[in-house]
Amino acid sequence: MKRIAIIDSGSGGLTVANVLFGRLPDERIVYVGDHGNCPYGNKSPEEIKKLVFGVIRFLEQFELKMLIVACNTASALMLDELKARMDVPVIGVIEPGAEVAAHTTLNRRVGVIATQRTVESHMYRKNIQANREGLEVHEQACPKLVSYLENEHTSEEAIKDALEEYLGPLRKKRVDTLVMGCTHYPLAEQQIREVWKGDVNLVDPARATVAQAAEVLRDSGQLADVPEGEHVFCTTGDVHDFEEKVKKWTPVSRPVVRHADTGA
Repeated sequence: MKRIAIIDSGSGGLTVANVLFGRLPDERIVYVGDHGNCPYGNKSPEEIKKLVFGVIRFLEQFELKMLIVACNTASALMLDELKARMDVPVIGVIEPGAEVAAHTTLNRRVGVIATQRTVESHMYRKNIQANREGLEVHEQACPKLVSYLENEHTSEEAIKDALEEYLGPLRKKRVDTLVMGCTHYPLAEQQIREVWKGDVNLVDPARATVAQAAEVLRDSGQLADVPEGEHVFCTTGDVHDFEEKVKKWTPVSRPVVRHADTGA
């Protein structure tokens, strides 16, 4: 049985998996969250690449039909390298999300919240402006958010305080469209809207990413038409903790959760 692999630095990629479960219910996935090394956003490019290639080696035991790089940081740094290495289609989250943002904004001002490494790459800016000329793109690094959202004990107040710090500069730029440029950030969508205190078009790249995945599978005749087997969730961190997150954040009530030895 061929699966769709979804990889992320932690649990954020479950937001992509949830969209996939809804749109492509017959597909089966293998998810790998590198919780043991999360977050990626503050690590060096060399370290991130080493970690991601460790995840790719782990995935060699599975028969795959596609790889979705749900981690924005990894997508920004090494998507082309992964496409060259893999013998299946590889889809990142930046290009699909950027296209949606470019065609959503009305006042031609787009904001992007992302990890430090994603912001430094300026991949969202490049892709948004490539889709539509004359757009202002303002990128804001949010170094605390991933750790806060991965930690079940982070208080609502701490998350909102961080969002006040990060969203303030973008409000001043009067952006009307905000890209959640990390798969963890949709987990805080309600808090983002509350802190923003006004109308804003929130773009979750997961939806556009899964739409692209569906199109690629359809065009190649690889869309599953019957459900077969179980979804598999793997982590380089604590299996019990991740199992609880899968149960809480996805519709999979009895997930198959395993430890992933990526050699890192």
